Amino acid sequence: MRKILFEFGTIEVHSYYVLWTCALSLAVVWIRKRAVLLYAMDDESARMCLIFGFIGMLLGARIGGYFDHWTYYMADPRRFLNILEGGLSSTTAFLGAGAFGIIYCRKHKIEVWKIAEAASLPASATVAIGRIGCFLNGCCYGIVSDGSFAVHFPFDHPGFYRHPTQLYYSFGATIILGILYFLEKKIGSGNMRKCHGAVLWPVFMILYGAMRFIVDFLRVGDRMLGLRTGQFVGAAVLLAGLFWLVFSLRNAYKQR
Repeated sequence: MRKILFEFGTIEVHSYYVLWTCALSLAVVWIRKRAVLLYAMDDESARMCLIFGFIGMLLGARIGGYFDHWTYYMADPRRFLNILEGGLSSTTAFLGAGAFGIIYCRKHKIEVWKIAEAASLPASATVAIGRIGCFLNGCCYGIVSDGSFAVHFPFDHPGFYRHPTQLYYSFGATIILGILYFLEKKIGSGNMRKCHGAVLWPVFMILYGAMRFIVDFLRVGDRMLGLRTGQFVGAAVLLAGLFWLVFSLRNAYKQR
């Protein structure tokens, strides 16, 4: 772990914030570029959609953080008012970004599938990079394990090992990125694609939802009915992605 990446005098620069800031900055630039160059969106529409999506992402991440750590907040409800304290949730962050992006697209008559497809690969890269920040920070850690992949966290006693669930997330997101890249090469992008409809983003939802549901069995945290909040949301995201993919494929079949 390396919680403090480096220091400027008395200012401590945290690895968590550096990695997630880099990941989100990369995503914003990459999504905008993909939306304009690959999916024929005008730059202003892409830019405004990203702004609204970013706002939704922040709200979703914060709300999900409340549910992920509900016992912490319920122990002292005043903590709800401190927006700088507590955790965030990547799954609900994606949901918030998607909801706000869809609202903006519908209002301005923009094809939702274009911005969704443009965001698919960058979203995977964001998780892959950002979760390394979680590992360096020592948060989002797993349950006790004596397996070959287990690691020792500084806050534990010597000889105490846990699943590095942060790295599992990062590795899984990297695999998803590779799958989406391969799929995009096969089916094409933007107006060059034979079927105009979301395919990559629904596949991202399916794979990411499945990954969260599986990995969260190994993660420490509050549970309801034996499952973490991320698993309930992950399952819902998986099913929504499956329905969206079926809808897109049916439309593609009708266009043949």
